[in-house]
Amino acid sequence: MSRRKIAIVIIILSVGLMLRLHNYSIYPQRGASSDEYTYSFLGISLLTRGVPESWSNLNAYPNLYHLTIRKLYFPMVFPYFDHPPLNGLLVGGWSILNNQSSFDKVQLTTIRLVPIFLSIISSLLVFLLGIKLFNYKTAVWALLIYSTATIFVMNQRVVFAENLLTPLMLGSIFLYVYRKKLTPKTTIIIGVLSGLAFWTKELGITVFFTMLYLFLEDRRNTKSILLLVSLFLAFFIGYIGYGYYYDSDLFWKIISIQAARPVGPETVLLLTSTPIIVNKVYYDGWYFFGFLSFFFALFDFNKYKILVVPAFVYFMLMVFSINKTGEMGWYIIPLFPFMALFSADLLLESLKKQKQSWFIFLLLIFVGLYEIKYLYGENFGLTSLQFRILLLMLFSPLIILRLLGKNNAFRILGNIWFYLLILGTIFLTFNYVHPA
Repeated sequence: MSRRKIAIVIIILSVGLMLRLHNYSIYPQRGASSDEYTYSFLGISLLTRGVPESWSNLNAYPNLYHLTIRKLYFPMVFPYFDHPPLNGLLVGGWSILNNQSSFDKVQLTTIRLVPIFLSIISSLLVFLLGIKLFNYKTAVWALLIYSTATIFVMNQRVVFAENLLTPLMLGSIFLYVYRKKLTPKTTIIIGVLSGLAFWTKELGITVFFTMLYLFLEDRRNTKSILLLVSLFLAFFIGYIGYGYYYDSDLFWKIISIQAARPVGPETVLLLTSTPIIVNKVYYDGWYFFGFLSFFFALFDFNKYKILVVPAFVYFMLMVFSINKTGEMGWYIIPLFPFMALFSADLLLESLKKQKQSWFIFLLLIFVGLYEIKYLYGENFGLTSLQFRILLLMLFSPLIILRLLGKNNAFRILGNIWFYLLILGTIFLTFNYVHPA
């Protein structure tokens, strides 16, 4: 890449970092999700006392005490098994390094820097995957979407395990596509990443399932497949050993309770129709457009296989395992990079092949109307007449150019609309205020 292209990537990454850092300790508010403290408490207790301890609402724990920190209540339990420990160790270790080695000292200003740092790694991997699988422009558009979309940015500044799972997933995929010849060293690294993903979140088993499918689909040699499976099994057995070391009966009891969650087809509707920032619904057009792009990508499996497989596996595991009701926006975080990559490529393809696709109009429907609502309506009000005028201004130029057969002008205007919508997204993200 030329210096100019590298500079553009650095600028976009810097904008993404700025958006994640702006008001990061204020919004979402402290207590919007107490899971942030779950992980820091877990890591601190493991690193300082050698026992997993954190707060939990599950009533199966025999060891319970009550803790209130700055008016926030925590039902503390030990040994704690609600979540695997890796994200806790990372966040807790960072807290200890910043002289916050006890529960009452933990500050959001400190622990939220961990997911923000991880999100920049994920952003870089989004770009690298985009340029490897598609081209530079697609990679830049995907990076712009991923770096600026409000629902992406806000969820990536909160201490959820999914923010660690995301770069582990992307890293394993990038390693797989980066190496044309799969060496034992690469297989070992992929196997380790698969195991670490599982130690981050149970849904992290997606990485192993994805890699196993790709190894089998691409007819990798038997030694590589056995090495991958063996490494993951070592981590899997190690996690069970972790539970047995502290309390085997309680470990299996907690797993049984979590497995008994109410699941059902309603989960699909919940995930696809209810975009959530931590604990509040926020109708971000990029979320809906990203899901549409994901489903459209399924129609061209051969082209998008390396992205479709992990996205589809993770989506189906969510349907299989998470509650069919409730506010669980953080579960979707690992899908955000795939949404961005699918959106960028399908948009650019539609602008190149205008006779076969009007995909750009879906962008205007979901992202354009979302920005009309939040940029114009929320600030100036929006009458029916104003809405219709704005609707005509948004769609008419492209429709007219398409009818006149002005393909080059259509393509140029499509690009302009994309960049204008990104600028609007940056404004909305920068000025986002999380509802109390």
